[in-house]
Amino acid sequence: MSDSPQWAVHRFFVFLRFYVAITPQSAEELWQMMNRFEQRPRSGSGPTHWYRFAGEFHLTEIREDRSGEWHADGKLPEGVDPSAVVVIPPVKPIPTVLDNLMEILHQVPANAPHREQTTEMMQTIAELGTPESAATLARNIQMRLKEIPNVAEEQIRFLEQVSERMLRAELHEGRVRGTDVAGLLMVREFIRTVAWVNPQACSGILSDAVMMKVSEIGGVATLMLQACWNGGLGEQLRQALDWLRGQGDKAIETARMGMYPEGEPELQLEIYYGSLLKAMPYLLAAAKGYYQLSVMPNLSEDDREAFAHKYGTADEKAVRVLTALYFAVLDVDGSRLAEQRGFVQSLLKIDRKKAEGLVTELVDLQFFYPPAYKALLMGDEETGTGGALQH
Repeated sequence: MSDSPQWAVHRFFVFLRFYVAITPQSAEELWQMMNRFEQRPRSGSGPTHWYRFAGEFHLTEIREDRSGEWHADGKLPEGVDPSAVVVIPPVKPIPTVLDNLMEILHQVPANAPHREQTTEMMQTIAELGTPESAATLARNIQMRLKEIPNVAEEQIRFLEQVSERMLRAELHEGRVRGTDVAGLLMVREFIRTVAWVNPQACSGILSDAVMMKVSEIGGVATLMLQACWNGGLGEQLRQALDWLRGQGDKAIETARMGMYPEGEPELQLEIYYGSLLKAMPYLLAAAKGYYQLSVMPNLSEDDREAFAHKYGTADEKAVRVLTALYFAVLDVDGSRLAEQRGFVQSLLKIDRKKAEGLVTELVDLQFFYPPAYKALLMGDEETGTGGALQH
């Protein structure tokens, strides 16, 4: 199946989701960093290994079951010998995520019926990671907003139409970045929430924001956030950000608890990871907004701590989604899942409780697999997901 057109399409969209989830740059950095980590020296003894990239401060803890934890503070637990930390040297870069995407698209025959669309897609994806692309998108949206009557209802209707199209179609097609959609969602929700209180203030704030030159649409959201905060609309900002975070949570829950067709593993994964991708802009929007509020001047300590906490939880969920999309790329052929299943099966023979705990960690925390994979890892072949191991 690995040579079939269906497999090529599946592989393409696995890479594309990871590439656009936040920005192409963030995907490429994580891709190369994790490749470097995958080639780490296999040294040391004991159930836990500690690693540090050469020239960097933070530590990564890897346990016997291959689960891991990142320690930003760079501190070892008491009793761990500093000499046990393995330093990961630089390695030769591998083909980029964009290289992989282009390689798949180049395989489309020149005489294929949709070759023209393929060529257009190649150009769009290649340009997506450039500053010019983000600035052009922001400028186009600002120009359209200038053309719309300075009435809150009209502005909100336009923002709803554009943001929904970006969220449901253009993000999944590689035409926009997750951070672009996040910025527009912030603008939309700030305007919608403020309009409930003061439609005139809503229109005025947006009109001022669209006149400013910005490098990406998130810049408009930042200008609006500052204007709303300075205008005494902090409660409306809080409500808007809470709603955005709630939508991100709901999208993750929908993906995790969704009903997926049996016997079609690639389709299962397309639906699951596509739903996770939809959650990302909401989480990015909430995290960015909470962070900006947490550093506003003249905040009470309680408000600062509350905003910082909300930023941390939204950011953590965004990282978890991005990591899941990364592992989907890394395990596009199902080999790592098969390896983990073998490890679980071996552990089952020794300690079922430990095996169940490992499965929970693998599915819910480390790889963020679809929940149905718990039964698959435990050896239940009646789940309809067994084909996910075979491509």
